[in-house]
Amino acid sequence: MTDDPTAPLVCQAWEAKVASRGVLDGFVFTSPNMEFVPEYPVFREVITTYEDGRWGVHEYSRWPQPYVEGMHHIACIPRQPNLPHLPRVLFKSLYPKHDWAERTEVMVRGLGFISEATRAALSECARVAIEQFQSMAAVRSDIRRYGNFLVMMLRQVVDRMNYVASHPWTAIAVAAHVQRICLELAGLKTYAEEVAPRLEDTKDWSTSRLPVLGGFVRDLPDAQTWCRVGLPVWLIQPISPDLVVWQAVDTEGLPGDMSKSPCSPPILHKAGTFVGAPNVTGNWLTGMLMSVSKHVGGCHLDGLHLAAVPHLPDGPPDNKRARVESKNDKPLTMRPAISADDGSTSKKKKTRRGRKISKGMKEEAPNAKEASAESSGASYPSSAVPKPWVLALSATSLLKEMPNSALYFYPPPFLLDMISSVAGLFPNCPHPDRARIDEKAHRYLHNLARIWEFCRTRLFDESMGNQPLSIGEWRSALFGDYAPRTHRPKGPETSEVRREIRRQNERNEISALFHQVGHIESYTPDICVALRGMTVDVESIAVNPEIRATLLWEAHELNFRADICALDRLQVDTSNWSDRFQWEREMLLSGIWGEPSSGVSVLPSLDSVREFCWYAPPDERWRSCRRYLLAFIQVLCRWRGCPEVLLEARRSSGEMLAAQYVQLQQCAADFYVCSFIRDFARLPVPPIPYPL
Repeated sequence: MTDDPTAPLVCQAWEAKVASRGVLDGFVFTSPNMEFVPEYPVFREVITTYEDGRWGVHEYSRWPQPYVEGMHHIACIPRQPNLPHLPRVLFKSLYPKHDWAERTEVMVRGLGFISEATRAALSECARVAIEQFQSMAAVRSDIRRYGNFLVMMLRQVVDRMNYVASHPWTAIAVAAHVQRICLELAGLKTYAEEVAPRLEDTKDWSTSRLPVLGGFVRDLPDAQTWCRVGLPVWLIQPISPDLVVWQAVDTEGLPGDMSKSPCSPPILHKAGTFVGAPNVTGNWLTGMLMSVSKHVGGCHLDGLHLAAVPHLPDGPPDNKRARVESKNDKPLTMRPAISADDGSTSKKKKTRRGRKISKGMKEEAPNAKEASAESSGASYPSSAVPKPWVLALSATSLLKEMPNSALYFYPPPFLLDMISSVAGLFPNCPHPDRARIDEKAHRYLHNLARIWEFCRTRLFDESMGNQPLSIGEWRSALFGDYAPRTHRPKGPETSEVRREIRRQNERNEISALFHQVGHIESYTPDICVALRGMTVDVESIAVNPEIRATLLWEAHELNFRADICALDRLQVDTSNWSDRFQWEREMLLSGIWGEPSSGVSVLPSLDSVREFCWYAPPDERWRSCRRYLLAFIQVLCRWRGCPEVLLEARRSSGEMLAAQYVQLQQCAADFYVCSFIRDFARLPVPPIPYPL
């Protein structure tokens, strides 16, 4: 070791401007171009998530890591904020106490979101990171491919952060993952634009050190290369009496703002897990990236099934209990629907498989009066439905009565598309002849304004009974009587009595879902809630048509998006796909109704601009809808029986005449409606514009 205090700015790669013994016996950590030695992240089979959502010294977006071949960009991640593209929020340590707030409107205690300001800032960072990456020109194909992979995951976790309420530590982990992927994209950009060109020439850039994380290397040639191109580098080499050391130092641990306490309950990830990310090296960094993305952002809609209705004989019950469904039933593997008049026996042909039932949910059997009208979906004369969907829905023949109850992810619009008997028709009603007046509509709308966030949140949370519900179950949910009923119907045990007992049990299951899983009291007319800046009470429902329009639009839009996703999972059979490929498919689906994002975008935002994607000539806005139509066609082309005209259109560049657009739009709607009816035995929910 030399006593010369004037160490050069950059030493030879094998020399030590600084050196530290570290944690590896017989080895020393040296750096030719840095003034400190960071703590070495010793490999662990299980990586711990800390209170700030990071991984301690294994947090590759904030701490130098051992070099993995082919992953230079990890060492190129920026070390500190750099406005305007790298704001401080990407480096901020997030904690539940300061950065998370419970969302009481979800009606489940302990669920909430990252604070609105932080969410908005991180969402903007994600948008900028994606835009910066996609604007790069002349990028190598492997860099572009891996960057697109990061973009896909970033969109997934941003949607998860913005739309799905979570427990505090999960929400923090999701937000930290947004920070992590944004910084990795920044590192990929730095590598592509600055480091890769330096690697390809022979110029010495060692005195132009980049403000990035750098990393640990074991081979001297790697240390020489990194030092030459200006990357911070620490060489792991054997202790030797010939080693030139300018200064011996202690290793430095994590900065004070990074948590050193594991979160509680702990979130652990197996570092060796590799979850289907081809075209990248199978190292622990990529494995962890996929594993954590799956853990914190991987949520999918449940399958859309037909709720099986058991046969109720008129005579006394047999000794054997009727079997409603098999324990081995899996989502989206059901057989074609069998109508009630097929004359098939249960031994020879089975009905569609029932949906997966949790302890808090059972199938709903509509009463005899509702069965024929609603079992396979209702047709409703909404004047807002766009023309191609009106024609597609009208072209279908009358659906047969099914021995099943149709299921919906969100309250069916036809339960809301009615005029309250309390309100009556509004002045200048454009289609008074189509108005349906219902005495329960007022109560349905008023209660939905209270429970809508719970109804949305449960769709992506299996612990909240995320299965779609039958029409009868949605009626019970909207009516809002969540008190359990314990009285037993009187009289001899006839089929009618048993049917009434079953209906009572099913109402109690819905009551348990909303009152016990959700902490929601029974409806009372005096409730007052806020909806998109509007005060909703029993009087405002009667005088403010925007409340009904908002709730009706969301019921159409959410069901429309969810229906498409459910049918696509059945047609393409993505149930056994790896998470990566499922996310790619969901990103393609999300392009039907907006910018490509993730499956969570099934939940429409009530705050942003509600863009309508189904304009048609002569409305000039049809030109801006071409990309949505082409995305829809791209999805349909994987479905069985896709018309040849759609298969040819998918190769289109997007340029088309108005007549071609109308033809393709109608063909796509027709094919989708027919496919949906064939597989789910009900009418699909069409989209509508807003305002109505």
